[in-house]
Amino acid sequence: MSKKLSTLLVAIAFLLSSVTAISVALAMYALIDDKKLALLFAAAAVLLDIFKYLAWPVAIRALQGTSAVLTIACALMLSVVSGWATYDRLMSSISVSKATHNALTTDRVAALESLAQKDSGLIAQLDKEIFDASVQANDLRARGMVSKALELEESVGTRATTQRNQALARINAGSLEIAQIKSAVVKASNLPPLVAQLLCLGFALSLEIVPALILSGVRGSRRSSPHVVALKATETPSLVIEVAEPPAEVPVTPETPKTAVTLLDTNAEILKTLVAQAEMLEPGTPIRLKEFAKNSRIGNLRAGEIFRKAETLGVIKKTTIGYVTA
Repeated sequence: MSKKLSTLLVAIAFLLSSVTAISVALAMYALIDDKKLALLFAAAAVLLDIFKYLAWPVAIRALQGTSAVLTIACALMLSVVSGWATYDRLMSSISVSKATHNALTTDRVAALESLAQKDSGLIAQLDKEIFDASVQANDLRARGMVSKALELEESVGTRATTQRNQALARINAGSLEIAQIKSAVVKASNLPPLVAQLLCLGFALSLEIVPALILSGVRGSRRSSPHVVALKATETPSLVIEVAEPPAEVPVTPETPKTAVTLLDTNAEILKTLVAQAEMLEPGTPIRLKEFAKNSRIGNLRAGEIFRKAETLGVIKKTTIGYVTA
């Protein structure tokens, strides 16, 4: 995998993980009334969510035994909490949208229609008052009371006209609001409830699984530099570490018998070769004991002793997949 692709995948994993981190932080913040305490626990939730994604590659590649099991258990528990927070956010949004729309289409529309009926009755009443005032004004004019007729028409007409215009404005505004309510689209309105729940659950699970897979895959697919790594043509291609030809064992002749001191000196030279080889590789690169023993022309037991010494020096470490560079 190229470096640019690895960087892009890691960036995608980081962005996806930030979604769940924010969801968990918001959920934790909403659960606590004390705002200072809520901020503290929300920040802790974000840190735990970040640890959750980093725990997978660390547990799979570096840890072993009880530590790996406990780390994976913690990651699974945090994934359940984070997934629930994301699922709850999505379903709550859909449920609130449906509840709001139902409330508007029933209670609010009924209230607006009732108000429109009252305003219509008020308009009819005001029209009758204007008509009655006009009749009374005509009677006053017939009796020669022109000024009183004008005063009656102006007082009743001005008041009734103002109230009538206000009632018409309320009816028009109510009609517009009713049209907006009935034309509003509910979130996931065309999806059955079960399908909506499955979609929200699948999205929440994807946000938990995909970043962990990316981080674990990028960690596992790293290769060492081209000048120290080559492919071995076998039935199943695997990494083979090419190193300089190690010094051969001290030849044993009758004049120079192989003693414990000779073996110790030779082991030290082979150990130096192993250390130099490990320093040229990236951390986490596997080093096969049998392959090293074959290249060094020594037995597996002797190679195992050299590998244990290198492990005590902190150059390599033993994992569930064998020895890897530290």
